[in-house]
Amino acid sequence: MLYAHDEPGVLTIDVAGPATMVESPAVHATASARMSRGVRVVRIDLRDCAIMDSTFSGTLLALKRELERKDGTLTLVTPSPKVVELLGQMGLEDFYDLDLAERACGPWEEISPATPSVERLRSVVAGAHEELVRIPGPAAEVFRAVVEELRR
Repeated sequence: MLYAHDEPGVLTIDVAGPATMVESPAVHATASARMSRGVRVVRIDLRDCAIMDSTFSGTLLALKRELERKDGTLTLVTPSPKVVELLGQMGLEDFYDLDLAERACGPWEEISPATPSVERLRSVVAGAHEELVRIPGPAAEVFRAVVEELRR
């Protein structure tokens, strides 16, 4: 389940459950829409996130780079122990700002991940893994192989 909470200039997305390639398009679209309306701070609340795959991590990296180009920030809020472990395994533990904050208060809007077309999903997966290839370290080679396979 995905939920969005808006404050002036700030978007918080709460991920309750898995964070995978299925949720990636909805998270990216929601954040991009809010950024086009002036949001420069995106917070991804992962306290209830059971698992995160490489596509979702790459999607977050893409959002982080988009925000940085606009002098904005992306922060992971209270990631679950499993997410912290997965970030470490992918060599990403130092690429995200972390905040051990309480859950944001106020109204939450459910984000319903629509089933993307095969072409849209392929584009999201490829783009996310292209972001992961840019990260220095041994994991980049693994992600490079994924990108090369997707290009075939």
